[in-house]
Amino acid sequence: MGKQQSYDYIIAGAGSAGCVLAARLCEDPAVTVCLVEAGGNGDSLFVRMPAGNGFIFGNPRFDWGYHSTAQSGLNGRRIYYPRGKGLGGTSLMNGLIYIRGNARDFDRWRDRGIRGWGYADVLPYFKKSETATYRDAEFHGQAGPLKISPAQNYCAVSRCFVTAAQQAGARLNDDFNARRQIGVGRFDAKVFNGQRQSTSATFLQRRPANLTVMTDTRALKVALSGGKAVGLQISHGGITQTLHAVREVIACLGAFESPKLLMLSGIGPADHLREFGIDVAQDLPGVGESLQDHPNMPLTFELRDPALSFARYQRLDRTIWLGLQYLFSKSGPATGPFWSVALFHAFDGGELPDIEVFCTPMVVREGAGGSGWTLQNLLQPGRAILARGKTATPGIQFDINLLRPGSKGRIRLASANPVDHPLIDPAYFSAPEDVDQLIDGVAHIREVTRQPAFAEFIGKEITFGAQVTSRTAMTDGLREHITTGHHPVASCRIGADDDPAAVLDAEFRVRGIDALRVVDASAFPDQISGNPNAGVIMMAERAADMLTGRPPPSPG
Repeated sequence: MGKQQSYDYIIAGAGSAGCVLAARLCEDPAVTVCLVEAGGNGDSLFVRMPAGNGFIFGNPRFDWGYHSTAQSGLNGRRIYYPRGKGLGGTSLMNGLIYIRGNARDFDRWRDRGIRGWGYADVLPYFKKSETATYRDAEFHGQAGPLKISPAQNYCAVSRCFVTAAQQAGARLNDDFNARRQIGVGRFDAKVFNGQRQSTSATFLQRRPANLTVMTDTRALKVALSGGKAVGLQISHGGITQTLHAVREVIACLGAFESPKLLMLSGIGPADHLREFGIDVAQDLPGVGESLQDHPNMPLTFELRDPALSFARYQRLDRTIWLGLQYLFSKSGPATGPFWSVALFHAFDGGELPDIEVFCTPMVVREGAGGSGWTLQNLLQPGRAILARGKTATPGIQFDINLLRPGSKGRIRLASANPVDHPLIDPAYFSAPEDVDQLIDGVAHIREVTRQPAFAEFIGKEITFGAQVTSRTAMTDGLREHITTGHHPVASCRIGADDDPAAVLDAEFRVRGIDALRVVDASAFPDQISGNPNAGVIMMAERAADMLTGRPPPSPG
């Protein structure tokens, strides 16, 4: 564990936020930082290979393997939530899509009284982290650690989707992270030179001398004294000890584990904590509340020409060839995710999208013994698919994400044992309007598939069948097919000073506790219109400046 037990900053969780925050704090050589991670070093060929995340899902070395509670809105189904384990966190296994959300999302935060969180405030931090030299410098960084590239595997089916969406009324959008988000086009991916750009591989590529990294080390609870965070109790190799923080403790454990850590530390809903015999240090009812996720509806169709489907890589000889191409030349399909295009659509024709739709030329079906399937679990080539009880079949899949659901869930403790997963209840469809909007989303994608561009490509509908059109039947189908969009946020949310349910102030500080902050997806004030990973990195960039007192970067 090393000799030093006292550090200026202690960061619990080395995920998308923790790695960024550690790197930026360590830019001051006079500061000492300790980064605590319950997983390992996060390194694997299948982590580095963009198309290899199917080998990561369900692997306990890299995946925490959470499940939701039984969802009454989904006929009692429990939803599988893969979450990254190891240096880099979920950036080791996510779908690599670089989407920031809509400018109106951040202006909404500002207008709710959260000072300093408008789009003009956050854009310089998005740019600070990024290198995208092929993009307009007005909106994109040119020298950041995170290198972005156009999504690979932009195939015939993907191009067909772009054309068909335009024929259905969408405008072509060359850059979802620039002036407008609405439209259809090829998105940017967190890939460079054929390798996944996890936050550990980018921000911590060179380990600073003033950074101590502790892997295989579980954060048990925040050590408190007189209403102040003074350290972090940890467990490593069966030994429990407390690391002391001279300045601050920062939780970066994500939307599930950060609220759990606060509650185990006595910070949260008092009655709930007392159920488990936890002494209440700060009655903070908002801890674990306001959880939001993007529900995902996979709408699937047959392809007239099965050879166009990426399911062809399931065959073992083709899997081997795909792997050899990657190993020896960093070329071929494995250099990118198997999805490359998206549609952002607003039902009212405005600029704030209601749905985000991904198109993948492959359909995944669960076989006997499978534990569920998700968008990012599409590529498990060769024996990996068969071993996990899933098979890929030729077809086309449209994953329809509802971007601003009304449903809000919660995180609660299952016990006072830090090893136990928390109870995760996203409360899908607790807001009835979510069902109505997803039905409208399915109707719109059906309209896209009827366009001339798809005439020679697309076959019959698989998920519901074209004959299922009534809202009652569609509602029943949604309850059977909805899965997670993998975007849980807001369970320790930032709020205005007069918001009694907010856990954090505008600078990530936990209400009522000194020297303690939460910086990760749980801090989002609410759900955004897109994949949250870029926003998590932006938040960590901002938090580093707040902690050090550095001025924000120039907007230019």
